[in-house]
Amino acid sequence: MKRFYLLILVCLFPLLASGQALKGSYFSEYSVLRNKLNPAFVPRSSYLGFAGLDNLGLGITSNIGMSNFLFPSGSGTLMTFLHPDVSSEQFLGMMPSNPYLDIDVDTDILNIGFFTGKNSFWSIGLGVKVDGEVNIPKELFSFLKNGAASDPQSYSIKNLGVNANAYAEFSLGYSHNLSDIVKGLSVGGRVKFLASIGKLDFRVNSMDLTMGSDMWTVKADASANLMLKGMDVYMNEDKTIGFDPRMDQLGLAGFGAAFDLGAEYRLYINRFFDNIRFSAAVTDLGFLNFSPSAVQTFRSSGDVEFVGLNDIQLGSDMNLSDSFNEIKDQFMEFLNFQETAGERTTSRIRPQLFAGVEVPFLWNRMSLGLLYSTKFGYTSTRNELTLALNMRPGKWFNLGVNYSMLNASKSIGWLLEFIPRGGIGFFIGSDYTFMELAKFNLPAFEDAGFNIPLYAPVNEINFNFRMGFHIAMGNKYDDKAMAKKARREARRAD
Repeated sequence: MKRFYLLILVCLFPLLASGQALKGSYFSEYSVLRNKLNPAFVPRSSYLGFAGLDNLGLGITSNIGMSNFLFPSGSGTLMTFLHPDVSSEQFLGMMPSNPYLDIDVDTDILNIGFFTGKNSFWSIGLGVKVDGEVNIPKELFSFLKNGAASDPQSYSIKNLGVNANAYAEFSLGYSHNLSDIVKGLSVGGRVKFLASIGKLDFRVNSMDLTMGSDMWTVKADASANLMLKGMDVYMNEDKTIGFDPRMDQLGLAGFGAAFDLGAEYRLYINRFFDNIRFSAAVTDLGFLNFSPSAVQTFRSSGDVEFVGLNDIQLGSDMNLSDSFNEIKDQFMEFLNFQETAGERTTSRIRPQLFAGVEVPFLWNRMSLGLLYSTKFGYTSTRNELTLALNMRPGKWFNLGVNYSMLNASKSIGWLLEFIPRGGIGFFIGSDYTFMELAKFNLPAFEDAGFNIPLYAPVNEINFNFRMGFHIAMGNKYDDKAMAKKARREARRAD
C-alpha cells in the first residue's frame, strides 16, 4: 500500500511545473496569459513560447491545513488532533463541512499566437495537463478522532473521492473582433484534441461502519476505476495493492476532445470611464473515451464482518504517520474490493466557467475588475469571486493586485508583467499568497528511505506561484504598425 501512495507522489510532484494562467491576469490587458482563460481575449503581439521558459510554477488549493491537525499545548509544544487533551468538539469544530484538496497543472510544450488580419488572431498549443481532486467527508475525521468511543459505535461515511487525470492536448484557437458588425464585441473559441496518459477514479459513495467490542461490520458502496496502459493492478489476499508492469503494452489509455468558448463586449459611454467591459467564457468542456483494454474496475462486495480490529489505537497520541498508515491499510480491507471486467468508459474532464466585468479609468491607466469563476469538479463544485485592481503605466507593463473570496481560503494575489511589442516578455505572480510556513517531512518519502523536508502553509494549503518568458514578435496589423506602413508608402509615392 505504501508503494501505491509513493507511486502517486512520484508521478505528481515532477508535474507541478504549471502553465495554467493566473486569475489575476484575466483583466491584464494585452497579456498573453489571459487567452487561456477566455479565448476571446487577444494579446498585443504575436508570440512564441517553449517548454522550460513559457509558464513555470506550482499550485495546490485546499480548505484545510496544518492548523486543522496540530494544536498548541500549555507547555508551548504542539499536539496532534489524536491527543486526548484535544477534544473532539475542538478538532471537528475547526474542520470545514467538505474538506478538499485540488491540484491543477498544465505544462506547455509549445505555445504560438499570431495575427492574420487586424481583427483575426490564431493560437496553437501543445501541452500536458494533470488535475487531481481529493474530497474527504467530515465524518471520516470523526471516525479517526473518536474511534470506538462507545460500544457499539456507528459511522456513516459518504462521498469520499480521489480522482487524478493526466492527458496531453493539442489545441487550435481563433479570436475575432466583430466591431464592424456589433461595436465592442469580440468572440473566440478553441478546439482541443486530447490523448489520455492515465486516469484514476476512486469513489466511496457510502460506507456504514459499526464498531463493537467483538466485531466490526462494514457495508460499503464503492468503486475504483484505473485507466492506464502498460500497468496491471491487482488486489492481494491481504487487500494490499500489487503492480505488474507490462512494458510491451505501453501506450495511450484513451482519446477525446474539448472546447473553449468566450466573448467580450465593451460598452462605450464616452465619459470618465470610457467603457465598461463584460466578458464570459467556459473552458475545458469535453470528454475522454477509454477502450476496455485500458480499464481496470474494482467494486466493493457488500457487507463484510471483521474480528480482531480493536487494536487500532484511535484517539491516542500515536505517531501521526503510523496512525494514518495503519488506518489506510485497514480502510482498504473494509472496502473489500473485487476486480470486475473492464468496460469502455467515457469520462468528462473538469470544465471551468468565468464571468467578469471591468471598469477602466484614468485613460485606461487603471481599472477595477470583478471575476466570478466556477470549477466543476468530479465530485463537487468550487466557486470563487476575485476583486482586482490593475495598473497599466504603459502598454508594455501591467501591475495588478487582487483579493479572492467565496473560496474557504481568502487570500491576496498579485501580478507583474512586461509585454513589449517585440522582444522578450516576462511575467511573475500568484493568485494566493501565504504569510506563514511550517516545516514537515513527507511520510511516503521517509518510508522509502528519503528524508526530504517540505514546507506548507500553517493555515489552508492554498497557494500558487508562476513565472515565465515568451518571445513577442509584433503585430503588423495594429494602429502603430499600420501608421508606419502608411508613411513608408507615402514616401515611396513621393
